[in-house]
Amino acid sequence: MSANISKWIVTTAREVVQVPIVGFLLLVIVSEIFHAYARFASLDLLMHCLGGVAIAFFFHRASVNASKFGILGPFHAVTHATLVFALVCTAAVFWEFAEFISDQFFGTHAQLDNEDTMSDMFLSVFGGASFLVIFALLRRRYPATPE
Repeated sequence: MSANISKWIVTTAREVVQVPIVGFLLLVIVSEIFHAYARFASLDLLMHCLGGVAIAFFFHRASVNASKFGILGPFHAVTHATLVFALVCTAAVFWEFAEFISDQFFGTHAQLDNEDTMSDMFLSVFGGASFLVIFALLRRRYPATPE
């Protein structure tokens, strides 16, 4: 079983490592180099939505690979969507917890107010749900594989 877990981790990391790296680099370039958040406040909305998509993609691949390596049971579309959605929601909440802690202990200003925090979480979840809808539509068109 531990060999399967190692294979699962390596395979999933290999498949999805570029998504968070590219996303993080894009975030740094947009916010720190071009100061785009100060110029275009609505850019924050797009970035949170895309962040939700990236998180859903990560958990989607991790779940599919966990089924493939026998860590989870066989792939089942409804169970898969429920798991990915729940994990996206959890990640969005913990991201906002991290921003709160950063603001409280390090003097950052990541959270402007309650409306900003709630819209950030909503958009992340919306992005994740959008990924799942697109995945379901593609799966209907190409039913041979859960990938």
